[in-house]
Amino acid sequence: MRIKWPTNEQLLFMANVLVDKLLFRKVKQFDDIKEILVIKWDEIGDMVVAVQVFESLKLAHPKAKIHLICKPFVKSLVENDPHIDFIQTTIDAYNRTFDLVVELRGTWKSLLKTFKYFPKNRCSRASIRYKNKGNQLHEIDTNSLVIQPFLGQMDKIILPHLYFSDSDVLVVDDFLQKNSIHKFAIIHAGARKRLRQWPLERFALAAQYLYERYQYAIVFAGTEEDEADIKQITNHLHFETFLFTRGFSLSQFSCLCSKAHVYLGNESGPLQIASTFGLPTVALFGPGVKDVFYPQNKKAKVLHYVLDCNPCDQVHCVLPDNPCMNRIQIEEVLEALDNVIL
Repeated sequence: MRIKWPTNEQLLFMANVLVDKLLFRKVKQFDDIKEILVIKWDEIGDMVVAVQVFESLKLAHPKAKIHLICKPFVKSLVENDPHIDFIQTTIDAYNRTFDLVVELRGTWKSLLKTFKYFPKNRCSRASIRYKNKGNQLHEIDTNSLVIQPFLGQMDKIILPHLYFSDSDVLVVDDFLQKNSIHKFAIIHAGARKRLRQWPLERFALAAQYLYERYQYAIVFAGTEEDEADIKQITNHLHFETFLFTRGFSLSQFSCLCSKAHVYLGNESGPLQIASTFGLPTVALFGPGVKDVFYPQNKKAKVLHYVLDCNPCDQVHCVLPDNPCMNRIQIEEVLEALDNVIL
């Protein structure tokens, strides 16, 4: 019998749970929390569904300074958030004792620093996920529950909200004006894993539909790495489209979403950003876990074939001839677009 050893991520998960249970079971000095460190060493979408944590903590502890440690490429997403006082992009920035450490996703290095700079209070996402194992909550709820013991009597429900600067508005307005864009749809055809990606030729059909039926300009969003796929899509189109890829920040993409009329895309960070602005959205899910990362705005429609093999490792497909993303038909997407637009 082949032994299935736990992964590094699973071991780190259980280590965080044990640290919380053995060392940080009780809240200490609730009224004297002046320095808070939030560790969120994670991807774009994961950060989006955690930003309500900063506002909640600031409301509960208005005099406290909130420090964030995040990955460098995520910084521009949250650098305009008025509830965050300091942002660092290296785990080494955890170099002293804090009144409260909120570990929403860390590393072995950040966990070990717990023992070097023993915080007065600590809580982690791992403990909430462990508690709800088998009945996983939406990630917004999970992140909010992590800090609940440190919110006191505050009963206000905070949802994710992203902020952009006046200079971001100028950049986006310049992009729209130079290209004479008024009504427009954002399409994000990329995905972190190929098994999350809807077929490119179907994106082309959806773009054609939005252009012909609704007279929307089509703005393809993503990074420089997505441009080859976008080119494959636009090769099928016979009208001008626009790129919002290289040279733009995540906060500028947030600003773009605030001005758009509809969004179509795979499960991804950009999808989570668009969702926070209440944008009419059609979200295409495949190997991802059901419900946990679905957009929560009322104008969103999720298309997801949840197969027996869901969730998977998103690398090795057991149904390569008919993977879950390919089961989403163009007719379903067009109908969903009509539903969220009209």
